[in-house]
Amino acid sequence: MIRIPVYLFAAQWALLGALAVLVVIMYRQLGRLLTGSDKADDLGPEVEGQAPALTYISTADGQERRLAPGEDGPSLVAFADPTCPSCEQLVGAVGELTAGGELDGIRALVLISDPPSYLRISDVFSGSELEIGRPSKRNGLDLYRVSATPLLVAIDASGVVRAAGSVTKADDVRAFAAACRPPTPEAAFSPGLRQRLPLEGA
Repeated sequence: MIRIPVYLFAAQWALLGALAVLVVIMYRQLGRLLTGSDKADDLGPEVEGQAPALTYISTADGQERRLAPGEDGPSLVAFADPTCPSCEQLVGAVGELTAGGELDGIRALVLISDPPSYLRISDVFSGSELEIGRPSKRNGLDLYRVSATPLLVAIDASGVVRAAGSVTKADDVRAFAAACRPPTPEAAFSPGLRQRLPLEGA
């Protein structure tokens, strides 16, 4: 009778576990790509509508917190996941602008749908100093119409959505930040973004 060494047996199961995680990640990414291509115009809350309030669990300390548009001041809310390469670009851009002081006075929040343990998969997420949380209820994502990630939502001090769309570049994040600060002149956005910004005297 052939006896398999214990370390080979353990390594075999560890490899199978790693492959299972990889399959799950690839499946989720494929779903995001297919969903995003079909529903890009439906992504995010209605521009010029009131932003919904939601509760989330902070990944830093596990405490429940609240996103309360109209009470928190201007906010940039990024819906992004560590298993999404485009999301890494968005989180990196928001983090860079925050560190550089360009988002002073604006609350920057990242909300993930992946399990918090997935943060270790991405150096961008795990090393970020941004506030990161996970909606405590699934309807938190539904309220913001998050059918695909990344999604960035700009909310002004009165709690009104001023811009929403799938962006990854720092220049687009700057435009979203400008949308948070009234009065803001009409700004040029990348193709695919939905925005209506208030003009001077409007």
